[in-house]
Amino acid sequence: MTPLNLHPARWVWYPSRRTLPNTFVAFRRTLHLSEPLPSATGWIATDSRYRLEVNGERVQWGGAPCDPRFLEADPVDLTPYLTVGDNAIGVLALFYGHGDGTSPTGKPGMILRLELRFQDGRTQVLTSDEDWQAHLCRAWTPGRHKRDFVRALQEDFDARAYPHGWSRPEFVTDADWLPAMPLSSLAHQTPISSDYRDHLFDASSPESQLLQRQIPLLQETIVPAARLAAMLEVNWMRPPEEFFEMNAPNAYTARLEPIPEMGDGGWNLEFIPEQAADERCVALTFEFSEQLVGFPRLTVTASAGTIIEVLTHEGHDPRVEQIINTHHHTWTRFTLIEGENHLESFDFESLRWMQVMVRGASGSVTIRDVSVRRRLYPFQAPHLSTNDANLERVFAATFNTLRNSLQDAVVDGMGRERQQYSAMHRINYRSRGSHSGTRNSPHDF
Repeated sequence: MTPLNLHPARWVWYPSRRTLPNTFVAFRRTLHLSEPLPSATGWIATDSRYRLEVNGERVQWGGAPCDPRFLEADPVDLTPYLTVGDNAIGVLALFYGHGDGTSPTGKPGMILRLELRFQDGRTQVLTSDEDWQAHLCRAWTPGRHKRDFVRALQEDFDARAYPHGWSRPEFVTDADWLPAMPLSSLAHQTPISSDYRDHLFDASSPESQLLQRQIPLLQETIVPAARLAAMLEVNWMRPPEEFFEMNAPNAYTARLEPIPEMGDGGWNLEFIPEQAADERCVALTFEFSEQLVGFPRLTVTASAGTIIEVLTHEGHDPRVEQIINTHHHTWTRFTLIEGENHLESFDFESLRWMQVMVRGASGSVTIRDVSVRRRLYPFQAPHLSTNDANLERVFAATFNTLRNSLQDAVVDGMGRERQQYSAMHRINYRSRGSHSGTRNSPHDF
């Protein structure tokens, strides 16, 4: 374990005295550059997860599961993203609040230290402090319930309340953007040592240590869906919100419909305008070529207020007239703005099947670019060949299972808990010849 001190950076948060579970805070800082930078590198950490953006472009997602007393900071390299002129750095931070399989407890906070190196050799340090602006992002309602006993975030995103373009330099902030509040934790500590109150357990630890990330950052690649496997027409017998909140039985009936042809712009659905919006509900079930771990994503063009539920599953029979909410409540809800919406879940899933449910729409709805931003650990995949096609399939499926199980931790059920168990390391070490993915095992969850 390598200790890390990010002085003079400060741990910061939204100005407050308590933070409810599943609260999102957006942090923003602008920067003007008069010349290209040879390098802009540093470290970032949050409790609990973050998405880093520069000039409106996604950079990376983190961090790794860990003991909140020994939080790991991720390396960042913004050299390819910063340009001559005005720039904006944005950090969207999620505080789980609820304990789950990867985050037992903790306190909110974000810290970033970036060293800018200029062409003449000069350096400048950019750090998180009260000069950053913080926004309580109500596109995700603070205080949402847990998804399941081992998953904290049940995501319900309302695009109508989202500050679109907030991580771009031309974005104009308003009164809802406040100076970030420094926390009492020092730059070599973690937020669990701050005097900010823990809403869940009132937990605290005077002893903590910020660490360098022990394993490499994961790689991301876009994988499109292989096919549209089924379309369901859903008739609700009970309110759909009740079904998703309570998983109530006999809440709906469904029938299989002919699979629509994909047009030039995607799959088109028609909803009768100016009538009861909840009358029609359609579910499109997509299949991927293999099981994978990543962030479900799609583009939907529809009327404002249209509701999209994205449900994922590792196994499914598309001939069954069923909504696939049968596996630890793995659904994410999006409420749309008028026009084109680029949707992507904040947290990642384990899936082969992805069901896109559309309701509350008026007029035309177009769905396209159904895909997953796949996460892959950067190791050299083993190669084993045989002249038996059936064995080849078994080998390929086995190696794919190893890829999916080895993320920020080594787990046996990526679609469920994501906890790491010590016995998992032996098979990965012997099959891959590397122990790099398990270096942080003594202090993660």
